[in-house]
Amino acid sequence: MAAQEVEAAQSGVVTFLEGASGSTHNLDLTGDECITHIRGALEEGLGRAVDRPVASLRALKRPFSFRVRTFDEAAEEAAVTRYCRKYAPGYSEVIIPVFRQMRSELAPMQGQERQTWVQVMRIGEVALVGVPAEYFTQLGLDIKNRSPFRHTLIAELANDWIGYLPNLEGHKLGGYQVWTGHHSYAEPGTGERIADLAVLMLKELAPEVPKAPEPTPGK
Repeated sequence: MAAQEVEAAQSGVVTFLEGASGSTHNLDLTGDECITHIRGALEEGLGRAVDRPVASLRALKRPFSFRVRTFDEAAEEAAVTRYCRKYAPGYSEVIIPVFRQMRSELAPMQGQERQTWVQVMRIGEVALVGVPAEYFTQLGLDIKNRSPFRHTLIAELANDWIGYLPNLEGHKLGGYQVWTGHHSYAEPGTGERIADLAVLMLKELAPEVPKAPEPTPGK
């Protein structure tokens, strides 16, 4: 909605790319407040933006194989039950059976290999990484920290959707994003493997042309 408002105000095209946010929650702001914050930040950035040379425009898209996780039914049932009865007692008898049913449907699929896609794009000295999942923030930061590009943006929910992809620490901490279900079924470590592949692909794009000098505002 913020993108639509900015489009109307600027008479241009605005693309919204959701970053790695599978582990983030905003429970304090209303939708209107969120729109105001996003629109304000975008318009401030547009006001300070300068032309940048685009000497290279390239993209890579690679297949990525992963497996449906194996799981301990008793441990999963206990985790869901414990959490729901503590944090959602009024809905626990509704939520618990839903996850139990999803696990029963996934049980015969344990260990199956699936395939999806990872994509990287280069627009001058800016890199975009397309991840086919609700990607945990720490994994997105890992890609940015290891990227050879000065500016690297993560776009989750790109090209496909294979559910939540927590990092290994997230799997240990628990919560509904890591409970086994149709929303979260990839084996632990899948998120880290996607990060490794994305960084390798970024390095393939990086050496094509020398880095352009940083532009000077006003020139």
